[in-house]
Amino acid sequence: MEKLDLFRSRKEIVLFVLFMMLLFAGHLLFRYHAFQKFHAHKFYHTGATVLNHYQKTKPNGKIYQVLKLKSDDGAVFYTTNYEDLINLKGREIRLGLITDKITFTDYLRTFYVPSFDIRIFEKERGIKTRLHEAIATQHDNNTTKELFEALFLGEPISKELRKDVAKLGISHLIAISGFHLGVLFAILYFLFRYPYRWLQVHYFPWRNMRFDLTMVILAILFAYLWMLDFIPSLLRSFVMLAYGFFLFHRHFKILSFEVLFVTVLMILVVFPSFLFSIGFWFSVAGVFYIYLFLHHFSQLKAWQIVILLNIWVYLLMIPVVHTFFTTFSWHQLYSPVLSILFAVFYPLEMLLHLIGQGDLLDSMVLQLLHQKAEIYHFRTPLWYLAGYLLLSLAAIFEKRVAYLLPLFAVGVYFVGG
Repeated sequence: MEKLDLFRSRKEIVLFVLFMMLLFAGHLLFRYHAFQKFHAHKFYHTGATVLNHYQKTKPNGKIYQVLKLKSDDGAVFYTTNYEDLINLKGREIRLGLITDKITFTDYLRTFYVPSFDIRIFEKERGIKTRLHEAIATQHDNNTTKELFEALFLGEPISKELRKDVAKLGISHLIAISGFHLGVLFAILYFLFRYPYRWLQVHYFPWRNMRFDLTMVILAILFAYLWMLDFIPSLLRSFVMLAYGFFLFHRHFKILSFEVLFVTVLMILVVFPSFLFSIGFWFSVAGVFYIYLFLHHFSQLKAWQIVILLNIWVYLLMIPVVHTFFTTFSWHQLYSPVLSILFAVFYPLEMLLHLIGQGDLLDSMVLQLLHQKAEIYHFRTPLWYLAGYLLLSLAAIFEKRVAYLLPLFAVGVYFVGG
Protein backbone atom coordinates (compact mmCIF):
# COMPACT_ATOMS: atom_id res chain seq x y z
CA MET A 1 0.00 0.00 0.00
CA GLU A 2 1.47 3.32 -1.10
CA LYS A 3 2.22 5.89 1.59
CA LEU A 4 -0.07 8.93 1.64
CA ASP A 5 1.06 12.52 1.14
CA LEU A 6 0.44 14.91 4.01
CA PHE A 7 -1.33 17.41 1.74
CA ARG A 8 -3.45 16.44 -1.26
CA SER A 9 -3.42 19.83 -2.97
CA ARG A 10 -1.90 23.30 -2.86
CA LYS A 11 -5.20 24.59 -1.50
CA GLU A 12 -4.76 22.44 1.63
CA ILE A 13 -1.24 23.80 2.09
CA VAL A 14 -2.46 27.40 1.81
CA LEU A 15 -5.34 26.80 4.23
CA PHE A 16 -3.01 25.12 6.73
CA VAL A 17 -0.50 28.00 6.56
CA LEU A 18 -3.28 30.57 7.03
CA PHE A 19 -4.61 28.64 10.03
CA MET A 20 -1.11 28.50 11.56
CA MET A 21 -0.65 32.24 10.95
CA LEU A 22 -3.94 32.91 12.73
CA LEU A 23 -2.86 30.83 15.73
CA PHE A 24 0.55 32.52 15.68
CA ALA A 25 -1.05 35.96 15.75
CA GLY A 26 -3.29 34.90 18.64
CA HIS A 27 -0.32 33.66 20.63
CA LEU A 28 1.60 36.86 19.92
CA LEU A 29 -1.34 38.84 21.34
CA PHE A 30 -1.23 36.68 24.45
CA ARG A 31 2.54 37.26 24.79
CA TYR A 32 2.05 40.98 24.20
CA HIS A 33 -0.42 41.07 27.09
CA ALA A 34 2.25 39.46 29.31
CA PHE A 35 4.79 42.01 28.02
CA GLN A 36 2.50 44.91 28.92
CA LYS A 37 2.32 43.60 32.48
CA PHE A 38 6.12 43.22 32.49
CA HIS A 39 6.61 46.73 31.07
CA ALA A 40 3.77 48.54 32.88
CA HIS A 41 6.09 50.03 35.49
CA LYS A 42 9.75 50.97 35.36
CA PHE A 43 10.51 48.62 38.26
CA TYR A 44 9.25 45.07 38.04
CA HIS A 45 9.76 42.33 40.63
CA THR A 46 9.75 38.68 39.61
CA GLY A 47 10.92 35.23 40.61
CA ALA A 48 13.42 33.50 38.33
CA THR A 49 15.52 30.39 37.88
CA VAL A 50 19.26 30.89 37.31
CA LEU A 51 20.11 29.07 34.07
CA ASN A 52 23.77 30.07 34.09
CA HIS A 53 26.15 32.07 36.28
CA TYR A 54 29.71 33.09 35.46
CA GLN A 55 32.21 35.88 36.08
CA LYS A 56 33.61 38.41 33.64
CA THR A 57 36.28 41.07 34.01
CA LYS A 58 36.17 44.64 32.74
CA PRO A 59 39.22 46.23 31.02
CA ASN A 60 39.96 48.06 34.30
CA GLY A 61 40.18 44.70 36.13
CA LYS A 62 36.87 44.95 37.96
CA ILE A 63 35.07 41.60 38.28
CA TYR A 64 31.31 41.32 37.87
CA GLN A 65 28.76 38.49 37.83
CA VAL A 66 26.68 37.54 34.78
CA LEU A 67 23.38 35.75 35.38
CA LYS A 68 21.21 34.14 32.72
CA LEU A 69 17.69 33.86 34.12
CA LYS A 70 14.28 32.50 33.24
CA SER A 71 11.49 34.42 34.95
CA ASP A 72 8.28 32.93 36.26
CA ASP A 73 6.42 34.22 33.20
CA GLY A 74 8.81 32.49 30.78
CA ALA A 75 11.03 35.43 29.74
CA VAL A 76 14.73 34.57 29.36
CA PHE A 77 17.23 37.38 29.99
CA TYR A 78 20.68 38.33 31.20
CA THR A 79 21.55 40.64 34.06
CA THR A 80 24.75 41.62 35.88
CA ASN A 81 25.70 42.10 39.50
CA TYR A 82 28.82 43.44 41.24
CA GLU A 83 28.34 41.62 44.55
CA ASP A 84 30.45 38.63 45.57
CA LEU A 85 27.72 36.05 44.94
CA ILE A 86 27.91 32.31 45.53
CA ASN A 87 27.39 30.14 42.45
CA LEU A 88 23.64 30.48 41.82
CA LYS A 89 23.34 28.15 38.83
CA GLY A 90 20.13 26.16 39.19
CA ARG A 91 18.92 28.24 42.16
CA GLU A 92 15.63 30.10 42.56
CA ILE A 93 15.90 33.83 43.23
CA ARG A 94 13.73 36.92 43.37
CA LEU A 95 14.90 40.27 42.01
CA GLY A 96 13.84 43.66 40.75
CA LEU A 97 14.23 44.64 37.08
CA ILE A 98 14.44 48.03 35.38
CA THR A 99 12.23 47.38 32.35
CA ASP A 100 11.57 50.79 30.78
CA LYS A 101 13.97 50.22 27.85
CA ILE A 102 12.83 46.70 26.98
CA THR A 103 10.87 46.38 23.70
CA PHE A 104 8.39 43.66 22.76
CA THR A 105 10.91 42.16 20.33
CA ASP A 106 13.45 42.03 23.16
CA TYR A 107 10.88 40.34 25.37
CA LEU A 108 10.33 37.56 22.82
CA ARG A 109 14.02 36.69 22.69
CA THR A 110 16.91 36.68 25.16
CA PHE A 111 17.68 40.23 26.30
CA TYR A 112 19.73 42.18 28.86
CA VAL A 113 18.05 44.09 31.68
CA PRO A 114 19.54 45.90 34.71
CA SER A 115 18.52 44.44 38.06
CA PHE A 116 18.60 45.14 41.78
CA ASP A 117 17.72 43.61 45.16
CA ILE A 118 18.56 39.96 44.47
CA ARG A 119 17.16 37.58 47.07
CA ILE A 120 18.23 33.94 47.07
CA PHE A 121 15.83 31.18 48.11
CA GLU A 122 16.84 27.96 49.81
CA LYS A 123 18.13 25.45 47.29
CA GLU A 124 15.50 22.84 46.43
CA ARG A 125 16.74 19.31 45.89
CA GLY A 126 14.53 18.29 43.00
CA ILE A 127 15.28 15.47 40.57
CA LYS A 128 17.42 17.69 38.33
CA THR A 129 19.49 18.85 41.31
CA ARG A 130 19.99 15.25 42.38
CA LEU A 131 21.13 14.33 38.87
CA HIS A 132 23.54 17.27 38.91
CA GLU A 133 25.03 16.04 42.15
CA ALA A 134 25.23 12.45 40.87
CA ILE A 135 27.19 13.59 37.80
CA ALA A 136 29.41 16.06 39.68
CA THR A 137 30.52 13.55 42.32
CA GLN A 138 31.85 11.21 39.59
CA HIS A 139 34.27 13.77 38.12
CA ASP A 140 37.28 15.47 39.70
CA ASN A 141 37.89 17.63 36.64
CA ASN A 142 35.62 20.65 36.07
CA THR A 143 35.80 20.29 32.29
CA THR A 144 34.42 16.75 32.19
CA LYS A 145 31.91 17.59 34.92
CA GLU A 146 30.64 20.47 32.79
CA LEU A 147 30.73 18.35 29.62
CA PHE A 148 28.51 15.58 30.98
CA GLU A 149 26.10 18.01 32.63
CA ALA A 150 25.66 19.50 29.15
CA LEU A 151 25.28 16.08 27.51
CA PHE A 152 22.75 14.65 29.96
CA LEU A 153 21.01 17.73 31.40
CA GLY A 154 21.32 20.31 28.62
CA GLU A 155 23.31 22.74 30.78
CA PRO A 156 25.11 25.66 29.08
CA ILE A 157 28.88 25.30 28.81
CA SER A 158 31.65 27.77 29.62
CA LYS A 159 33.48 29.87 27.07
CA GLU A 160 36.62 27.72 27.44
CA LEU A 161 34.81 24.43 26.80
CA ARG A 162 32.90 26.01 23.93
CA LYS A 163 36.22 26.86 22.26
CA ASP A 164 37.49 23.30 22.76
CA VAL A 165 34.46 21.66 21.15
CA ALA A 166 34.29 24.28 18.39
CA LYS A 167 37.86 23.58 17.25
CA LEU A 168 36.89 19.89 16.92
CA GLY A 169 33.64 20.67 15.08
CA ILE A 170 31.55 18.75 17.63
CA SER A 171 29.41 21.52 19.09
CA HIS A 172 26.36 19.73 17.66
CA LEU A 173 27.22 16.66 19.73
CA ILE A 174 27.52 18.59 22.99
CA ALA A 175 24.34 20.64 22.56
CA ILE A 176 21.62 18.12 23.41
CA SER A 177 19.34 17.65 20.41
CA GLY A 178 17.48 15.17 18.23
CA PHE A 179 20.47 12.86 17.90
CA HIS A 180 20.55 12.37 21.68
CA LEU A 181 16.78 11.90 21.74
CA GLY A 182 17.05 9.23 19.05
CA VAL A 183 19.71 7.35 21.01
CA LEU A 184 17.57 7.52 24.16
CA PHE A 185 14.57 6.20 22.22
CA ALA A 186 16.61 3.28 20.85
CA ILE A 187 17.99 2.40 24.30
CA LEU A 188 14.55 2.47 25.94
CA TYR A 189 13.00 0.44 23.13
CA PHE A 190 15.71 -2.20 23.48
CA LEU A 191 15.29 -2.34 27.28
CA PHE A 192 11.49 -2.59 27.17
CA ARG A 193 11.15 -4.87 24.18
CA TYR A 194 11.92 -8.25 25.73
CA PRO A 195 9.92 -7.83 28.98
CA TYR A 196 6.99 -6.55 26.89
CA ARG A 197 7.29 -9.50 24.48
CA TRP A 198 7.03 -11.98 27.37
CA LEU A 199 3.99 -10.18 28.80
CA GLN A 200 2.42 -9.94 25.36
CA VAL A 201 2.74 -13.67 24.66
CA HIS A 202 1.25 -14.62 28.04
CA TYR A 203 -1.38 -11.93 28.65
CA PHE A 204 -2.27 -9.75 25.65
CA PRO A 205 -1.18 -11.28 22.30
CA TRP A 206 -3.57 -9.01 20.41
CA ARG A 207 -1.68 -5.83 21.36
CA ASN A 208 0.69 -4.02 18.97
CA MET A 209 4.13 -3.93 20.61
CA ARG A 210 5.47 -1.12 18.44
CA PHE A 211 2.52 1.12 19.28
CA ASP A 212 2.49 0.41 23.02
CA LEU A 213 6.23 0.78 23.54
CA THR A 214 6.37 3.97 21.49
CA MET A 215 3.59 5.53 23.57
CA VAL A 216 5.36 4.62 26.83
CA ILE A 217 8.72 5.90 25.56
CA LEU A 218 7.17 9.15 24.31
CA ALA A 219 5.75 9.72 27.80
CA ILE A 220 9.20 9.14 29.34
CA LEU A 221 10.90 11.41 26.81
CA PHE A 222 8.32 14.15 27.42
CA ALA A 223 9.05 13.97 31.15
CA TYR A 224 12.77 14.28 30.30
CA LEU A 225 12.04 17.24 28.01
CA TRP A 226 9.98 18.91 30.75
CA MET A 227 12.79 18.38 33.28
CA LEU A 228 15.23 20.07 30.88
CA ASP A 229 12.83 23.01 30.51
CA PHE A 230 11.97 22.45 26.83
CA ILE A 231 15.33 23.08 25.16
CA PRO A 232 14.46 24.39 21.62
CA SER A 233 16.43 21.84 19.57
CA LEU A 234 15.22 18.97 21.75
CA LEU A 235 11.63 20.18 21.61
CA ARG A 236 11.77 20.28 17.80
CA SER A 237 13.03 16.71 17.80
CA PHE A 238 10.37 15.50 20.22
CA VAL A 239 7.55 17.12 18.24
CA MET A 240 8.88 15.55 15.03
CA LEU A 241 9.14 12.16 16.75
CA ALA A 242 5.61 12.32 18.17
CA TYR A 243 4.12 13.75 14.98
CA GLY A 244 6.01 11.21 12.85
CA PHE A 245 4.65 8.40 15.01
CA PHE A 246 1.12 9.77 14.55
CA LEU A 247 1.55 9.92 10.77
CA PHE A 248 3.23 6.51 10.56
CA HIS A 249 0.25 4.77 12.13
CA ARG A 250 -2.02 6.49 9.64
CA HIS A 251 0.13 5.41 6.72
CA PHE A 252 1.43 8.85 5.78
CA LYS A 253 4.93 9.56 4.52
CA ILE A 254 7.07 10.63 7.48
CA LEU A 255 10.46 11.26 5.83
CA SER A 256 9.21 14.25 3.87
CA PHE A 257 9.90 17.95 3.76
CA GLU A 258 6.21 18.56 4.37
CA VAL A 259 6.50 16.94 7.81
CA LEU A 260 9.50 19.15 8.66
CA PHE A 261 7.61 22.24 7.42
CA VAL A 262 4.51 21.43 9.47
CA THR A 263 6.55 20.63 12.58
CA VAL A 264 8.45 23.93 12.41
CA LEU A 265 5.22 25.90 12.00
CA MET A 266 3.56 24.14 14.93
CA ILE A 267 6.54 24.79 17.22
CA LEU A 268 6.73 28.47 16.26
CA VAL A 269 3.00 28.88 16.92
CA VAL A 270 3.41 27.54 20.45
CA PHE A 271 6.86 29.05 21.11
CA PRO A 272 7.22 32.29 19.07
CA SER A 273 10.48 33.10 20.89
CA PHE A 274 12.11 30.24 18.96
CA LEU A 275 12.13 32.56 15.94
CA PHE A 276 15.21 34.10 17.59
CA SER A 277 16.84 30.82 18.71
CA ILE A 278 20.00 30.02 16.76
CA GLY A 279 20.05 26.52 18.21
CA PHE A 280 16.53 25.86 16.97
CA TRP A 281 17.33 26.95 13.40
CA PHE A 282 20.58 24.96 13.41
CA SER A 283 18.53 21.93 14.39
CA VAL A 284 16.01 22.58 11.61
CA ALA A 285 18.80 23.03 9.05
CA GLY A 286 20.49 19.81 10.17
CA VAL A 287 17.26 17.82 9.78
CA PHE A 288 16.60 19.43 6.40
CA TYR A 289 19.98 18.27 5.07
CA ILE A 290 19.41 14.77 6.50
CA TYR A 291 16.08 14.65 4.66
CA LEU A 292 17.73 15.97 1.50
CA PHE A 293 20.34 13.21 1.60
CA LEU A 294 17.73 10.48 2.17
CA HIS A 295 15.50 12.03 -0.49
CA HIS A 296 18.16 11.49 -3.18
CA PHE A 297 20.41 8.71 -1.84
CA SER A 298 18.22 6.37 0.22
CA GLN A 299 18.98 3.54 -2.22
CA LEU A 300 22.52 3.22 -0.83
CA LYS A 301 23.48 0.42 1.53
CA ALA A 302 23.02 1.02 5.27
CA TRP A 303 26.76 1.28 6.04
CA GLN A 304 27.23 3.71 3.15
CA ILE A 305 24.38 5.90 4.45
CA VAL A 306 25.90 5.97 7.96
CA ILE A 307 29.28 7.15 6.66
CA LEU A 308 28.20 9.46 3.84
CA LEU A 309 25.32 11.04 5.76
CA ASN A 310 27.66 12.28 8.51
CA ILE A 311 30.07 13.73 5.93
CA TRP A 312 27.17 15.25 3.98
CA VAL A 313 25.61 16.99 6.99
CA TYR A 314 28.98 18.25 8.22
CA LEU A 315 29.81 19.79 4.83
CA LEU A 316 26.39 21.26 4.10
CA MET A 317 26.09 22.88 7.52
CA ILE A 318 29.36 24.80 7.04
CA PRO A 319 27.84 27.99 5.52
CA VAL A 320 25.03 28.01 8.10
CA VAL A 321 27.37 27.55 11.07
CA HIS A 322 29.91 30.12 9.84
CA THR A 323 27.18 32.73 9.57
CA PHE A 324 27.24 32.93 13.38
CA PHE A 325 30.46 31.20 14.47
CA THR A 326 33.71 31.94 12.68
CA THR A 327 36.06 29.34 14.22
CA PHE A 328 37.74 26.81 11.94
CA SER A 329 40.60 24.39 12.53
CA TRP A 330 41.85 21.40 10.57
CA HIS A 331 40.77 19.23 13.51
CA GLN A 332 37.17 19.84 12.42
CA LEU A 333 37.73 17.42 9.56
CA TYR A 334 37.49 14.66 12.18
CA SER A 335 33.92 15.74 12.94
CA PRO A 336 32.14 13.11 10.77
CA VAL A 337 34.24 10.33 12.34
CA LEU A 338 33.61 11.64 15.86
CA SER A 339 29.89 11.87 15.10
CA ILE A 340 29.82 8.18 14.17
CA LEU A 341 31.83 7.20 17.27
CA PHE A 342 29.53 9.32 19.44
CA ALA A 343 26.69 6.87 18.75
CA VAL A 344 28.69 4.38 20.85
CA PHE A 345 30.24 6.87 23.29
CA TYR A 346 26.96 8.47 24.41
CA PRO A 347 25.08 5.34 25.57
CA LEU A 348 28.34 3.94 27.02
CA GLU A 349 28.78 7.06 29.14
CA MET A 350 25.16 6.85 30.25
CA LEU A 351 25.78 3.30 31.45
CA LEU A 352 29.04 4.27 33.20
CA HIS A 353 27.31 7.12 35.03
CA LEU A 354 24.45 4.85 36.08
CA ILE A 355 26.90 2.42 37.73
CA GLY A 356 28.97 5.20 39.31
CA GLN A 357 31.99 4.95 36.95
CA GLY A 358 31.41 8.12 34.94
CA ASP A 359 35.06 9.20 35.14
CA LEU A 360 36.44 6.01 33.54
CA LEU A 361 37.05 7.66 30.14
CA ASP A 362 37.80 11.18 31.42
CA SER A 363 41.51 11.09 30.57
CA MET A 364 40.73 10.16 26.96
CA VAL A 365 38.06 12.88 26.71
CA LEU A 366 40.40 15.54 28.15
CA GLN A 367 43.20 14.51 25.78
CA LEU A 368 40.82 14.94 22.84
CA LEU A 369 39.46 18.30 24.04
CA HIS A 370 42.85 19.82 24.90
CA GLN A 371 44.57 19.14 21.60
CA LYS A 372 46.40 22.18 20.32
CA ALA A 373 45.11 23.51 17.03
CA GLU A 374 45.74 26.56 14.91
CA ILE A 375 42.52 28.56 14.68
CA TYR A 376 41.31 30.39 11.57
CA HIS A 377 38.26 32.59 11.22
CA PHE A 378 35.74 32.60 8.38
CA ARG A 379 32.33 34.25 8.24
CA THR A 380 29.69 33.47 5.64
CA PRO A 381 28.61 36.67 3.83
CA LEU A 382 24.84 37.15 3.95
CA TRP A 383 24.62 37.27 0.15
CA TYR A 384 26.40 33.92 -0.05
CA LEU A 385 24.16 32.39 2.62
CA ALA A 386 21.02 33.58 0.80
CA GLY A 387 22.19 32.04 -2.48
CA TYR A 388 23.24 28.83 -0.74
CA LEU A 389 19.86 28.41 0.97
CA LEU A 390 18.06 28.95 -2.35
CA LEU A 391 20.26 26.28 -3.93
CA SER A 392 19.44 23.97 -1.02
CA LEU A 393 15.73 24.38 -1.71
CA ALA A 394 16.30 23.87 -5.44
CA ALA A 395 18.15 20.61 -4.62
CA ILE A 396 14.87 19.13 -3.40
CA PHE A 397 13.61 19.07 -6.98
CA GLU A 398 16.88 18.55 -8.89
CA LYS A 399 19.39 15.87 -7.91
CA ARG A 400 22.18 17.46 -9.96
CA VAL A 401 21.99 20.55 -7.73
CA ALA A 402 22.33 18.28 -4.70
CA TYR A 403 25.61 16.97 -6.12
CA LEU A 404 26.91 20.56 -6.36
CA LEU A 405 25.88 21.63 -2.84
CA PRO A 406 29.02 20.32 -1.07
CA LEU A 407 31.17 22.38 -3.45
CA PHE A 408 29.20 25.53 -2.68
CA ALA A 409 29.38 24.69 1.04
CA VAL A 410 33.18 24.62 1.17
CA GLY A 411 33.20 27.71 -1.05
CA VAL A 412 32.68 29.71 2.15
CA TYR A 413 36.39 29.28 2.89
CA PHE A 414 37.20 31.16 -0.33
CA VAL A 415 34.75 34.05 0.04
CA GLY A 416 34.43 34.39 3.83
CA GLY A 417 38.04 34.77 4.96
